[in-house]
Amino acid sequence: MRIGNNNQGIWQLLSRMNGGKANMNMPFAGAKRSSAGGRNTLEDQLTGHRKNSYGVEGMCVTNNPNARKIIKVADEMKQCVFNSVKDAYYKYNGMSGDNEAEWEEMAQAKNNYYKTLKKEDRVAAAWTLGQLEISIGRKVASAVKERVPGWTHGKPIPSDVLDEIFADESITSMVSGEAKGLDMKI
Repeated sequence: MRIGNNNQGIWQLLSRMNGGKANMNMPFAGAKRSSAGGRNTLEDQLTGHRKNSYGVEGMCVTNNPNARKIIKVADEMKQCVFNSVKDAYYKYNGMSGDNEAEWEEMAQAKNNYYKTLKKEDRVAAAWTLGQLEISIGRKVASAVKERVPGWTHGKPIPSDVLDEIFADESITSMVSGEAKGLDMKI
């Protein structure tokens, strides 16, 4: 294993790929031009217009004062998060599951939503939705543990218990915005 500055080797490789000349306009390894989706070009990197892998600008949390800020988010997105948590309990007994299509669908929905927001609100919206997901998941887990002694994530949960929990106002109010505190008042 070689430890140290590897930039020289990278530039040598890039120059060999370009007929002996280093091309400073070449995108970072594996990246394509902005028109090809969410990839960052060298210009994006240099100007600070970085995008996440879904092409959403403004999602960097590094030194971002909005990175841990709770903001008002669309009711449709709160409902989407609620449904995702609900599915995790019904399908996977409180676990996240391994269905990549479900994960990708949720990621696409969130990122499409972020694109509708002002750039400076996007990372805060992501934080808010993440906190909502955590809050709902914890509240549901506590309710399941009250009704099914000894239950842990991954163990089967009777569907009638889940029906009762997900119909409870203390859970549904987290989505409707009527809850108190960071039981999610957004």
